[in-house]
Amino acid sequence: MVSSKVSNKLINFILFQLVWVGYVIGAAKDFIWLGMVFLAALLLWQLWPSRRAENDVKLMIASAIVGFIISSVWAFSGLISFKYHWPVEFLSPWWIIALWISFGATLNHSLEWLHQNKIIGACCGAIGGPMSYAAAARIGAVEIQSPWLTYGLMSVVWFLAVLLLVNTERLLPRHNKGWFVDVGH
Repeated sequence: MVSSKVSNKLINFILFQLVWVGYVIGAAKDFIWLGMVFLAALLLWQLWPSRRAENDVKLMIASAIVGFIISSVWAFSGLISFKYHWPVEFLSPWWIIALWISFGATLNHSLEWLHQNKIIGACCGAIGGPMSYAAAARIGAVEIQSPWLTYGLMSVVWFLAVLLLVNTERLLPRHNKGWFVDVGH
């Protein structure tokens, strides 16, 4: 029988993949609501009091902020053009921020191993981040300008972003004072 911790990690991983597919295909095909459905399912699942880790919400917010900054720099520089870029063309589109939120929702669950293997995890980010954007480009959700330059920079940025996010525990207060009231704790 599979333990509840293992099944939580598996469901977290599957929902994260569905969020990615939903938003990327949704952005490419103007079918964006599909990603919202999967994100809602991920958040409902992961933020349920019996499955939520103490700093899940903080990691999701930190991930959203990091993702907004990174994606906005890509958009502003013209290295990446996002389809379905509402509300503002030169800033990160909201669906990319939603993807970063879902990434943050994995950091204590299906990607929990990153906390013990920070450099290896950052290296995986340096590979996986650009691969994710390359797949999104093939699907038509983004356009990559100067691919060698963009993917090279993206590898460095994803390495640093993963390293920053897995060290967020050290940077953020452990208690919810000044953040939110966390129901269920």
